[in-house]
Order: sequence, then C-alpha cells, then structure tokens
Amino acid sequence: MKHATPFLLALIVSACAHQRPTPKIVEFPYADELLRKVQLTSGRAPATDELAGLEERSSRRIYFSALYHQYLTLGEYLGKKPALAFCPQFHHDKIETDAGIMPKVSMYPASAVSEEGRKYFPELAFRGRNALGTYHDDLGTEIQVLCEEGISDNYYKFENLVTHYAPKPSFHRDPKAMASVLKIPVFANFYLIKMLETTNAMNSSPEERRFIELTRTHWFGRYVTEASRLRDNFVKDKMVRR
Repeated sequence: MKHATPFLLALIVSACAHQRPTPKIVEFPYADELLRKVQLTSGRAPATDELAGLEERSSRRIYFSALYHQYLTLGEYLGKKPALAFCPQFHHDKIETDAGIMPKVSMYPASAVSEEGRKYFPELAFRGRNALGTYHDDLGTEIQVLCEEGISDNYYKFENLVTHYAPKPSFHRDPKAMASVLKIPVFANFYLIKMLETTNAMNSSPEERRFIELTRTHWFGRYVTEASRLRDNFVKDKMVRR
C-alpha cells in the first residue's frame, strides 16, 4: 500500500466510505512505452479560463451523459435494450442521449491477436460475451443509482480527480495516472469503445470529450487516438485475424 499513488489511495478511501458494493474493476491492457511518449510530448493542460465553457453543465451531468452513452453503445453490441424508463435526476440528459446514434463496435477474440499486438486490444480483458454482459450490467446498476440519487461511488472518484488532481501537472506526467483514471468507468469505457469503434466520430456523445477537458487529461485522449491508429495497423498488416 505504501507504493500506491495519492490518487489511487483516494479512490480506495472513496470506495470504502460507502456501503453499496462497487463492481469489480476490469484491468485493460495498454502500451506503457506509448503512454510515456504521449505524456512527454503532450502540450500543457487547459488553463482555468479555457474551461469556462464547461461550467454550463455540472460535472455530475457530464459524467452521467458520458456514462449513459457508453452504456447504450455496449448494449447495442450485446443486443441488450436498456431497462431504464425514467431518470429523475438527469431527465433532460437522458432524453438528449437517447436521441443520438450509437457508434458500432467490433471485438476480436483473444486467439486472433498476435502477442505483439495484445496491448492494443482492450477487449482481451473479457472472456467472451458473457463477461462483457456482466460488465454492462454493472454499468446499468450504476446508472440506476445515478438516476435515483444523482451521485454514485464512481462519480465521487471522478469528482475527486476534477477537484484535487486535474490542476496538478505532476499527476498528468506520471505514467501511473493511466492505471488510476482507468479505474473510473467513463475513462475505461471511452478507451474500450474508441479502440473498438468501427464508425466515425460523428456518433459522439454530447459529453463524450467534455469529461476529458474537465479533468485536463488531454494526454489520455491523445493516447487513445494513437493507440487506435496502431491497432488499425495491426489489422491492416494481417497480424490479426477474424
């Protein structure tokens, strides 16, 4: 425990502070060397005044809209319809997200990916569609809690990042930051879906990138873009097969 980053410790404390059980965290593979390169070459984080446009929506609304869009996207892949008729805490955001078009995603089985390319295929963290289905059910449970209470344990982790760590340059330069943010569902889902996406970015969620801007994790967004490009190269070079 003494080697844990302060942000990771904050996540643990946040999780322990509430009685409701939290879903098991899925550990997605990623490329350490690419992450370090991106963190070294990324520009400065946005200044506070550059984030003023985000103030029209609260961090809670941004978190809900992004998470709900991700939930719907994975649900379409699984052929599962959302069992969410009402959302009192985020009524307008739910309606707005429901009206959007979800991107299509496509996964590769573990046996299809070469050893060299595995760090660019986060779906390998799952064992078949049933495991992804369980993960999707956990997202649905959190969304129900958000709709009823307006907050969730995972939202507290997100808010802690926004409040305490987003303004610190040292956090954004630390390679351990990737493992930390991937413990927050909106980051984990963004990474997973963008790596799997087979349609263009016109299907973006209303808040899809705003949570990245709000947390100043521009390096994270760039990592996903670069990793997705390298993933495509593996597929084009026929190092991956269906």
